[in-house]
Amino acid sequence: MSQECFALLPRDGLSVKDGRGWYTSEVGRGHSHPWPLPTTVRGALRAAWGQDLMATQAGLRLSPQDWERNSEGLKLKRFLALRRPLGVDFERKHRMWPFPADAVLVGDGEHKRLDRLLPRRPEPGTNAATLGPDDDAAREALWHPRRTSKGKPATAPRFWSEAEMMAWLRGDSVTVSGTCSPEFRTDLHVAINAQSQAAEPSMLHSREVVELLRLERPRGHAPHAVEWALGLACEQPEKSVQGFPRGVLGLGGRRRLTDVEPLKADLFECPQDLARATQGLRLILATPACFERGWLPDGFERDAGPTPRYVGTLPLLSTEPVVLRAALVPRAQDVSAWDMVRRCPRQTRRWVPAGAVYFFEKRSGGDFTADELRALWLASWGGGHEEALGQVLPGVWQPSPEPGA
Repeated sequence: MSQECFALLPRDGLSVKDGRGWYTSEVGRGHSHPWPLPTTVRGALRAAWGQDLMATQAGLRLSPQDWERNSEGLKLKRFLALRRPLGVDFERKHRMWPFPADAVLVGDGEHKRLDRLLPRRPEPGTNAATLGPDDDAAREALWHPRRTSKGKPATAPRFWSEAEMMAWLRGDSVTVSGTCSPEFRTDLHVAINAQSQAAEPSMLHSREVVELLRLERPRGHAPHAVEWALGLACEQPEKSVQGFPRGVLGLGGRRRLTDVEPLKADLFECPQDLARATQGLRLILATPACFERGWLPDGFERDAGPTPRYVGTLPLLSTEPVVLRAALVPRAQDVSAWDMVRRCPRQTRRWVPAGAVYFFEKRSGGDFTADELRALWLASWGGGHEEALGQVLPGVWQPSPEPGA
């Protein structure tokens, strides 16, 4: 099957409406996700693929049902954020990653510092706080994170740069940079009554739009223009279209026009200096994950042995069991969607958000090798592989020693 690598560049912002209706406490306001969802992007690509297929085959007309069936094989293989100065080509250094849940910004203003959350082995005789409504000894036995310093947490950025995330995965210190997140603007919409030539009050509404092209003014540096984009690797169905995607396509609410720019496949590859042998493994979700049992990864079950713990296997690794030691999972992400063929809402899905962090050790006590870390780079975990869900970033972790060691 044909695989295409390209970037999507919405030139006039992007509105990806969330599940909240128009008539909430803020009447007439449409709320947008802060970043496009993989499902939204795949849906736009399936629509564009059908248009391109009909454009290249004279006389072909697809019904909605045929369109859905024929485009089912279109799959997202990679899904990441990109940010670059205006006018340069995309490189690996322009990759942006979700801010990890095991990092905490402390302080305010220019005096912020970064604190690393480290899961610690429970002390003998201590009782962990209950993490759920039911009795689950394995869940209660998970290690709890502890901060290395005190202070009030600050608002974290949505994204980290390539250099910051790679240093964090290697276990190196990271210097706190400025806030790095796309910003919102509010678009106001009004309808004019043809008879009175005045605004219709019932049609006045606003919509949140994510700004992806903006002018930044960093302290001590000259202002410069930057643009955000979506970096995608896409696998076409068996009936592939030459040159897909062709021209601009519509993305998000109001189908805002989005430019397409080809990318090199090596932009998605693992850095050479990232993989190294490590006793413990840290996996950070680069994209949201869809697990059958909420926060608990698929394939992990309570161990039948005397020690309560979760044991399972990791994607693309050998069948050697690993032990889940800790899970730092933010609030679940609820995703609503609309079925364009049947004209009805799809079933709401609940995802583990990007940035969640899981910590593992091998049950045998051995180390994770550099080759195993390379195999885990952007491997898909859980369900929704066709939407690039559950892709992970591997990093090193040094578990705390046994008490008294």
